[in-house]
Amino acid sequence: MRVILRKWDFISAATIAAAGAYFLTADAVKDITTELIAFFSIQSAVILPAMIFTAGILKPDGLELSEAERYHKALKSQMLFWVVLLGLDFIAVAALITGKAMKWTLAFPVPNSADLVDVSWAFPAVLFFAGSLAILRTIPFVRGVLSLLDLNSEMAQKAIARRNRLEVEAKQEKADKGPMALPRGYGEVVKPQSDDK
Repeated sequence: MRVILRKWDFISAATIAAAGAYFLTADAVKDITTELIAFFSIQSAVILPAMIFTAGILKPDGLELSEAERYHKALKSQMLFWVVLLGLDFIAVAALITGKAMKWTLAFPVPNSADLVDVSWAFPAVLFFAGSLAILRTIPFVRGVLSLLDLNSEMAQKAIARRNRLEVEAKQEKADKGPMALPRGYGEVVKPQSDDK
C-alpha cells in the first residue's frame, strides 16, 4: 500500500494516458496544441531557476562535513526531481509538435501484407502520460521549493551562529588574561593641600 501511495502520481498519469488513448481520438488536442505548448514551456521556465538555485545553495559556512554530505545527498535528490519534471515537459511538447507535424496519424505497414497498423493512439498516450505526470508533480514541486527555503534559512542561521562564535573567540583572545595591574598609589586617600595664603 505504501508503494502505491508513493507512486500515486505515476499510477494516476498512466490511468489518464490509457483512458485518453482509448476514449479520445488521436487528434483530440489539435485545436489547443499551441496553448498546451505554451503551458509546458511556462512550467519549464519556472523549473529552470529552481534548478539553478538548487545547484548553488550549498555554502560551506557553519557546516560540519557530515552535514555538508547530508545536504549534498538531499540536494542531488531534489535536482533529479527537477530534471525529471523538466524532461516530462519536453516529452509532452515533443509529442504535441510531432503529432501536429504528422497530422496526428501514425501507421506502420505489416510485413508481407498490404495492411497498416494504426498506432496514432501513441500521440495522445505519450502526451497525456507526460503532461498529466508533469502537472501532478507540480504539488511536490512547490513542496520542494519550500524545502529549499527552509534549507537556505537553516544554513544562514548556522553561518551566523558560527560567525558570532568566532567573533566572541577572537575578542576573548585579544583580551588580556593576566591580572589587572593597578597603578602605584591607586586607592590612596589624597589629603587636601592647605592653602595658607
